[in-house]
Amino acid sequence: MIAMRPPIDSRRLFAVLVAALLAALVASTVFAFSRSQSAQGWAFLDGGIGRSEIESMDAEKGKYSLRVITAARVSGAYLADVDVSITDEKGAKVFERRLQGPWLLIDLPLGRYEVRGRVGQETINRITTIHPGDHHQMVLYFDAQAEKP
Repeated sequence: MIAMRPPIDSRRLFAVLVAALLAALVASTVFAFSRSQSAQGWAFLDGGIGRSEIESMDAEKGKYSLRVITAARVSGAYLADVDVSITDEKGAKVFERRLQGPWLLIDLPLGRYEVRGRVGQETINRITTIHPGDHHQMVLYFDAQAEKP
């Protein structure tokens, strides 16, 4: 006797595949920001693409002494792919990276730092001094074109 299999419901199979794909996409974007350490061992987060990633990073901002946000001057839209470097008061580069998203959270020790952001030919320099218990926020606005979400 030959056993007969029930026919595959293609609509149901399609719905299951779409749901699995959406779940995988959501899972990959919720925590897609980069968690790492600088060459000196200072913890940092880099990212901020999408609402869930920003909310996740925002919840952790109290653990870091400096938050750098990159944005377009005219529209206010966030900018990714900004080259950011941080130099200490002795002139030593303590951080250098092309940001994956518009936010950088970094836990710098006490001291004075120059933060430099670059998009194309435009460079923005800012100075900050980290004191005990500080949680500084710095926004670097560029003339770059960006679309508002």
